[in-house]
Amino acid sequence: MNVYALTYIVLYIGITGVVFNSLQAVRTEQWFKENRTKEIQMLFIGLSMSLGYLITNFLIDLIKYTNQIFILFSCIN
Repeated sequence: MNVYALTYIVLYIGITGVVFNSLQAVRTEQWFKENRTKEIQMLFIGLSMSLGYLITNFLIDLIKYTNQIFILFSCIN
């Protein structure tokens, strides 16, 4: 279980950073009024944390289920 916890933390931090940098490529100036940089930054932080959480949970579940499938097939032989 400790391996999954460490993997989860590392993946979450890494993926959140990648998502945050990717979101900065989106042109959001047209969505907000002028001089609203704090609101845009808070939106980016919230979106990057949310997407980072979802992607990390998907990858961790994929790793867990893949390991369970390997265990299942190793017991059959």
